[in-house]
Amino acid sequence: MKPNCQVKICGITNLEDAGIAAAAGANYLGVVVEVPYSPRSVSLEKAKEMFPKLPLPGVALVYQMPFSRLCLLINELKPVAVQFLSPAGKMLTRCKEQFPNVELWQSIHLPPAGSPADRDATQQLVEESCAAGAGVIVFDTAAVIAGKTRFGGTGRTSNWQLVGELVQDCRVPVYVAGGINPANVREAIDVVNPTGIDLCSGVEARPGKKSAEKIRALMLAVKGKGCSI
Repeated sequence: MKPNCQVKICGITNLEDAGIAAAAGANYLGVVVEVPYSPRSVSLEKAKEMFPKLPLPGVALVYQMPFSRLCLLINELKPVAVQFLSPAGKMLTRCKEQFPNVELWQSIHLPPAGSPADRDATQQLVEESCAAGAGVIVFDTAAVIAGKTRFGGTGRTSNWQLVGELVQDCRVPVYVAGGINPANVREAIDVVNPTGIDLCSGVEARPGKKSAEKIRALMLAVKGKGCSI
């Protein structure tokens, strides 16, 4: 297992939750910006108020955002990283050229555990994303919820055995997301052996509001000190 597994707490909508995550020992905070299907999405204006006050490095998550709007976001928020929730392709290259100091994270979504997954197609997408400029790959879960497909924030796991195989072949750091919570995070780490974990709903009291108790339990479990929930 990789030492010092990193933790990104995503779907941060307020500074109180950001402080709780930081105090518990998280490494990154994710803020979903202008993503229409996410109940945790905030406007660019609200994100502008939050980012300068975040106690940890902030990652801005976007979905099919036009490049001109993305440039405005980067210039206004100055995030440590931008995470693309849909395949970014050439936009990764354009961002890398225009904003060389901003990390580029690419989410790649697998079906929920128990559903067929195309390993070769996923591997190809990983390779194409890395070649285009992605410096971090995030394996997450896509699922149809209430008749709509949601990419991330589903609370559902994917095939961690497959993710573990993909991690072995990946030449950049890999985070695993999707359905992770304090009770199963050790299993995710042991099976996948990722650089880090990325989670949202697994440490919430309700959509958009984090649970301090769950975040503390998660961090204890990540450190191998058990889980109090």
